[in-house]
Amino acid sequence: MGERAVRTVARRLLPVLFVLYVVNFLDRANIGVAALAMNADLHLSSAAYGTAAGIFFVGYVVFHVPAAMALGRFGARRWLACVITTWGLCSAATAFVTDAHGLYAARFCLGVAEAGFFPGVVAYLAAWIPARQRTRALAAFLLAIPVSTAIGLPTSGVLVAHSGILGLSGWRSMFLIEAVPAVVLGVAALRLLPDTPRQAAWLTIPQQRALEAQLAQDAPPVAPKRSAFGRATIGRAVHFAVVHAGISFSLYSLQFFLPQVISALFPGAGTSGVSALAAVPYAVAAPAMLLWSHRGEAAGSRTFVIALPVAVAAQAAALAALSHVPVLTVIALTVTVAGSLAIVPAFWSRCTGVLAGPHAATGIAGVNALGSLVSFAGPYVTGHLTDATGSYRPVYALIACALAVSSAAALRLPTVPTTAVPRTRTPEGPHTEDNPPPTPHSDRPTTPGRTLH
Repeated sequence: MGERAVRTVARRLLPVLFVLYVVNFLDRANIGVAALAMNADLHLSSAAYGTAAGIFFVGYVVFHVPAAMALGRFGARRWLACVITTWGLCSAATAFVTDAHGLYAARFCLGVAEAGFFPGVVAYLAAWIPARQRTRALAAFLLAIPVSTAIGLPTSGVLVAHSGILGLSGWRSMFLIEAVPAVVLGVAALRLLPDTPRQAAWLTIPQQRALEAQLAQDAPPVAPKRSAFGRATIGRAVHFAVVHAGISFSLYSLQFFLPQVISALFPGAGTSGVSALAAVPYAVAAPAMLLWSHRGEAAGSRTFVIALPVAVAAQAAALAALSHVPVLTVIALTVTVAGSLAIVPAFWSRCTGVLAGPHAATGIAGVNALGSLVSFAGPYVTGHLTDATGSYRPVYALIACALAVSSAAALRLPTVPTTAVPRTRTPEGPHTEDNPPPTPHSDRPTTPGRTLH
């Protein structure tokens, strides 16, 4: 009865959460397509655009602790509804900026609004899905990262090229149109996402009771009041942070600049064609995440699961830096994106297993915080380096170096202890969407078999 209830919950709730995450990532990343027309209208240099794209992560980090406090105060369902509606309004406000400083403010506010979404989803899933199935649920949720980009870039390109509402230009209309789903879904979330199994009319009473009994078994023991946060734990956290940093730099350097890169490689493609080509790496990355997650689950904690895809991504980025053939460059960048995204589930499975314990929250928070700061540095450095050199090739070389360092560090990552580790509460440090925190109340370091960001 309990297993059937979990399947029903997954069938009812995961599609809603998946769609929400697709919209979430779309509203974050659509600035990359808007830049094809927006930069000229607002007289933005590559450096100014890179700052605007990256400043999102500053707001994300700044508001993460207040967002966690608000989540505890209002509950996951109401907090998610508020967060979703707010980020939709912030995204819509981007349509009315008139200069670089206005764009900086809009992006910062969007980061503040989105800071509460991913932790809210994690907390919500913890109230519905038992720990042993929760990792796969998060995997399905995370697949929205490449899917949203693969779908969103062509859609945004069509809107920029052909839309025009209220007398606004295409890129301004795009921000308004793509903000509507978030606002609508934010209101709908109050009805679509019940708080507890007892409020779910689509579960029978026996299913509700069976599910509640399974969830009750996940309640963690009281952690010791005093426990040393030793040098070994700090060292492990720093080690994981180094691996994470190179991956974050790669992903967000390309995420926000790829449409402009494609436009430079294929000048006659037009906005719609450019955005469609820019979606190709993410269309490849989605199945790569799934396939490599299954491979990683079979391989367990062996280091090649993380190190190998990152090494391949580094070599591909180096090839892009040397290539003078547009098609070859796109293929190389596709491999770079796919390799960087493929290891996200395996990385976080290893990280949460190794750092498990009373101070897991602190360690995970440190890894995530550095990832968010480097996510800002990615587009920021990309913009300034492109302005200084007039080419994207130095950026590819820098990405290759960052990924090479991550791959080398991954070869020496600590392994998950073979002895049982105490279960711990979900960390409340800064979490990023494509980099999830440990599964709440789970004491099993399982590699997401999915992945599905």
